[in-house]
Amino acid sequence: MKRATGDTKNKIIDAAYQVLAEQGFEKASTKEIAKQAGISQGLINYYFSSKEDLMFEIFHLESTRYIEEMNKISEIPLNENFIRQALAVPKNMVHQYPDWHRLRFELFAIGLRSEAGRKEIQQSLEAGKQQVLKSLNLLPINESINKQALASIINITIDGLALEQMADPDFDIDAAYLTLIELIETYLLKR
Repeated sequence: MKRATGDTKNKIIDAAYQVLAEQGFEKASTKEIAKQAGISQGLINYYFSSKEDLMFEIFHLESTRYIEEMNKISEIPLNENFIRQALAVPKNMVHQYPDWHRLRFELFAIGLRSEAGRKEIQQSLEAGKQQVLKSLNLLPINESINKQALASIINITIDGLALEQMADPDFDIDAAYLTLIELIETYLLKR
């Protein structure tokens, strides 16, 4: 997460992103974030009421970038390879943005302990589902298919595959995505 601007708030966000991605939410300290940003620790409290609020700010910014990447799916030509090419976008993002995925799963953990975190998770999952639904709406899908449910299943599967890749470097994400593609294509063809 690198931005050209050098103002204090952005320095804090950039430093926090790096520290949180490396150390995780529990281990990361505002002292370390301040040191990384080259500012006094008190400035963090000036801009953010808590480390959790700082995490949410980072997550919002990164979610915007994630959605911009996912919007590339709408540029894919509608042909027999559409699903394969569309699912290559989130699969490639696991490799391109591993820190973003780490922070996403940190947010999931916070959400299990915090009402504010739970709301952030709900919003994030809904945004992901809407992105998938947007892609599904490009396809000529039979009306009997519950696109909302299918979008939820695909969205959470994408998250699950990213988590497995992060937890197990030997995990064959390509094979898993190929199977997911085949499942979706088979399901859509049968309907």
